Amino acid sequence: METSSELQAVGNKDRIKLVLKFALVGVVFWFLFKKGLITAESFRALLASPITVFILLLLMAINTFLGAIRWKGLLDAKGAHLTKKRVLEFSLIGSFFNIALPGAVSGDFVKAVYASKQFPDRRAGVFGSMLLDRFLGMSAMIFVGAVSAVLSLFINWGGSLPMPLLVSICGLGLSILLFLVYMFLSHKRDPLFSMIRFVTKRHTRLQLIDKLYLGVMDYRSRPKAVVMAILQSLAIHFFLVVIAFSISETVSITPISLVALAVIVPIGMLATTIPVLPAGVGTGHAAFFALFKLVGSDQGAEIFSLIVLLQILIGIFGGVVYLRSSTKSALKA
Repeated sequence: METSSELQAVGNKDRIKLVLKFALVGVVFWFLFKKGLITAESFRALLASPITVFILLLLMAINTFLGAIRWKGLLDAKGAHLTKKRVLEFSLIGSFFNIALPGAVSGDFVKAVYASKQFPDRRAGVFGSMLLDRFLGMSAMIFVGAVSAVLSLFINWGGSLPMPLLVSICGLGLSILLFLVYMFLSHKRDPLFSMIRFVTKRHTRLQLIDKLYLGVMDYRSRPKAVVMAILQSLAIHFFLVVIAFSISETVSITPISLVALAVIVPIGMLATTIPVLPAGVGTGHAAFFALFKLVGSDQGAEIFSLIVLLQILIGIFGGVVYLRSSTKSALKA
């Protein structure tokens, strides 16, 4: 059993690391402010409309809840039954670590660790559910972007995507569609797993990949759970586009149509999955700035900053849940 002094030492180290990470994020925001990519006027314009802020926070909270329900469905399909409250707690903790760790999806691993402790005999299944949850979330993001990119060729949305970007996003969408088709058709023969086994047999340290792959592909026999998760993911990204639209309508000088945002927001959010800084800061700013320039707006970085602000507010609430759970664990220790 750890002593109180040991627990305090570990806690102090975690706090120092967290402060340093947030300090680095603060430096990035300061740099963007000095470069004129973020202005105080946008924040003032948003805060001047409390109703808009409330609606945006409500939509962000709905997205968090939908994400928790999506993951619960995948966990249930694995026989790892948790209450909605418990899954929501783990998801909120994940939201906190998304703003405390590099990238915008780092918290997914953390929430899977919490859930796996509840089911020691189903850890591969729990992590498989997390991987599929993340994969389907990104897949829906790519699908929305790919479909919108194709529609952008026929609808006047105020800009035009560079051909390499258009081909890339459509290629990603097609690749994911083919994988999902392969996933449900490879019941008897799975050549992809044979290739993975060929590698992992020669490199035993990689054998965990076998378990994770099987944990994901086990959903072949649970198509309803996967379809429901896809529909929930599409709803999440629809709300995210609506959030961006509401922010744009409030703070942007240049009007941006909902169709245009449906094209550029999913593509921009993909950049936030690159683990550089917490909450996708930096990569997300660069992507949003470049994409919004396509529709004649210089406020892409500002709009992304406000989305990050909403995520941070949700993450802070998740931090409270995390501190409560950490305190309980320490007391038990």
